[in-house]
Amino acid sequence: MFSAAPSPIPPAASSPKPLFAWQTCLGKDHASEHKYDHFNPALLEALAHPPRKLLDIGCATGTLGHTVKSINPACQIIGIEPDEGAAKIAAQSLDRVLCGKFEDFNLESEGIAPGSVDTVVAADVLEHMYDPWHVMTRLKPYLSKDAQIILSIPNTRNFGLTKRLLDDGQWTYEEIGLLDITHIRFFTLREIGVFLAQTGYRLEHVNFVIDPVFEQLYAQNKDKTEINVRLGRITFERLTQKELAELCSWQFFIRARPA
Repeated sequence: MFSAAPSPIPPAASSPKPLFAWQTCLGKDHASEHKYDHFNPALLEALAHPPRKLLDIGCATGTLGHTVKSINPACQIIGIEPDEGAAKIAAQSLDRVLCGKFEDFNLESEGIAPGSVDTVVAADVLEHMYDPWHVMTRLKPYLSKDAQIILSIPNTRNFGLTKRLLDDGQWTYEEIGLLDITHIRFFTLREIGVFLAQTGYRLEHVNFVIDPVFEQLYAQNKDKTEINVRLGRITFERLTQKELAELCSWQFFIRARPA
């Protein structure tokens, strides 16, 4: 009498391998859920005067413009947004939305008269552009004499990023954050000033957004006359208070003016 061979035991189901940022975030249809549903109120705090005609480059779903409209209904707001789904939502609350990249449009052909725009917002967009220098120079003819340009820009001279690079040899791109894989331009505070000067603007105001990871370190050292900081094997000596603020910052909110 022969017994049947036992059925093979199926292998245990293995967990799917995690996908890398380059696999999930670089497709043409990728849209980060973190990008479209909010804006930082610090953008409004950076305004020096109430906007009359606002151009929001990278307006997402129009949450910033919607808020501006609720405060100042007379303000005309034009958004530019490459994501079609976000642009459709923004069009429900803004006066006009151009769906595409800034570089795709001739502003005058779109009915934006030279000298008519008194406020430009570019929140977390310049770092994604191949040629942000050209964008800034193209904007200038359309700006009023009292124009304010509000920018939010991630800080490459961040303590955490610096330590990871110099102490750990890491420059690993991620889905979101300072090393968002869609960032192709990187700025320090000094280089923001250089960037603005080269394109015909002057930096008027900076708001430092302290990285939550370094809030305690900043609070403990910000009032000292001599500031020395050690992170891993790296020691920063004789930092100024402004340098400490920059190194502890996640991003900057900038107000610039035409020079």
